[in-house]
Amino acid sequence: PLVAQQRQAVFENHGSSKAQGLSAEMANPPYTFDSNAQGSAPQLSDIIGQEGSATIALDALVRSEQLMRALSGDSADFPHGLTLLLPTNDAFQKLDSLPEDLELVLKRHFIPRAVTAQEVEKGITLRSYERLATLRFTSSQGRVFVQADRRAPTEVRGAGVHAGSGTYYL
Repeated sequence: PLVAQQRQAVFENHGSSKAQGLSAEMANPPYTFDSNAQGSAPQLSDIIGQEGSATIALDALVRSEQLMRALSGDSADFPHGLTLLLPTNDAFQKLDSLPEDLELVLKRHFIPRAVTAQEVEKGITLRSYERLATLRFTSSQGRVFVQADRRAPTEVRGAGVHAGSGTYYL
């Protein structure tokens, strides 16, 4: 888990006025989004590494070997692919403060199988990675929503971006 000063530094690094500065640890993550460096087919990690509206989540992802392996298609925990509901910076900045354990928060956004856009549009209920949350997809008037456990539904943007190891939605 990130200590409080580092969590607040993440807000500053991503355009929020909730904190100042970026620690050296946050500036040098142990993993990067470069699994396509050898010319292989793009993996989910390659695609989401370019997502500018979710840099807070991306900062947390690159610090988790377990989640980075999953995104790169190199995890026995996801034999049927994965779907990632990538939280945007706007979602994090609606919170009073950044959660203590961002890796745990992100695990709630991983689904241990590839979920198609058709399944999402029709409505489906799934368990997140490590069964941390029940995720219910619904649609209404052309808009798709996901509800985690008893929380308020959140709109899912886009039709899903697919790569070799899975699909992600914002």
